[in-house]
Amino acid sequence: MKKILKFLFKKNRIDLIRQNLIVKRPVILEIGIHKGDFSKQLIANFDPSKLVLVDPWIAYDDLIYQNSWYGNSHKSNQNIQDEYYNNLIDYFKKYISENRVEVHRKTSDEFFLKNINLYDLIYIDGNHLFEFVKRDIFNSLKFIKDDGIIVLDDYALKGWWNDGITKAVHFHEKEQNIRVIKKHNIFEYHHQCIIKKI
Repeated sequence: MKKILKFLFKKNRIDLIRQNLIVKRPVILEIGIHKGDFSKQLIANFDPSKLVLVDPWIAYDDLIYQNSWYGNSHKSNQNIQDEYYNNLIDYFKKYISENRVEVHRKTSDEFFLKNINLYDLIYIDGNHLFEFVKRDIFNSLKFIKDDGIIVLDDYALKGWWNDGITKAVHFHEKEQNIRVIKKHNIFEYHHQCIIKKI
């Protein structure tokens, strides 16, 4: 049954963002880049005036990360993370030289400490653990434009992160500093959550 519902109601996340982002040539911040596949989609589909990419590209030894994309193992070690970063820099070389793309190899916490820019779209797909997502939302609210949107990936997915994204969204809803304008459900199958600041 779940597979049937997924087939019938699956939505592409680019289309979902397009339906909710009102600005042309937006300023975009993406947190959590991995190989940069979604970064490439963002620049191809939205022609942003600026795309800022943030990821530490670090392989962590902590046990909790062993099943994640950045746990230190034969599937994901520091050499692999370095390769992802170098390939991304190479792919976006032209855009970087034109000052249309910035790449920050640091944690989102470190990035936000020095950030001074405002964004039309902030896409959060970094560390999925509750405390990290909670802080990413909190920091994003300081730097999202009044008519901008914040989008969280992997909403309503438990995973190794124990549903940290969903819990963080619910936390901020209780704090009454966000409004959920679109979220994953069986009739809108995309595992995204779009929020706006209140």
